[in-house]
Amino acid sequence: MSEDWGATEIKQIEELYALIRYIYRPGLAGKIITAFDEALAAKDDPAERAGVIAHWLDFYQAHKYRKLMRRRRPTDAERLTPCTACGYPTSHRHHLWDIATHGENAVTVQLCANCHELHHLMYNTLARDSAYSRKLLHHLMFAGPIPPAVIERLYGWCRAILAYEVEQGWLEPYKLSDLWVEEKLRLGEWRESVQLSAVSEQRRKLG
Repeated sequence: MSEDWGATEIKQIEELYALIRYIYRPGLAGKIITAFDEALAAKDDPAERAGVIAHWLDFYQAHKYRKLMRRRRPTDAERLTPCTACGYPTSHRHHLWDIATHGENAVTVQLCANCHELHHLMYNTLARDSAYSRKLLHHLMFAGPIPPAVIERLYGWCRAILAYEVEQGWLEPYKLSDLWVEEKLRLGEWRESVQLSAVSEQRRKLG
């Protein structure tokens, strides 16, 4: 960098070079940075340099965003890991912090396709107030085939995500309230139905 460049310009160039180092492997990043050094040194007009830097900052910031949003391919070991919720022998890598908001991240659990779908329905019902998700979720919850422990486990994860998003200011606090959860999930009603079914089953076995 030239000594006659201003502090703001130097800061922008450092930001640009940091983006390049993040996106590319060290060898390639070094070559790109060297090319920028030579190109910028050849421009005497500060306004022209500023335009070049601004253009490439926008370009590499978009490139970084696309890289962050790219979903990592699951490994064979992950696919063959039993579902954490129900124990089914194959699973998906489900991002508890969704990729659309957080990018690729390590906050994941292994869920089979059914539990994966159920978790998304539950989250969309509570966080996004999706009537479509709520309708499907209620059908699955009250139809009976899903073990209650699975639904409780998924709800626990979903509530932890909501609590984190409320804490970060991304979600309205009332969407974590017991009143909201009961209105949208009918969780209390579902738990009562589970207890009644258990009692009926016990009576049936006793004759």
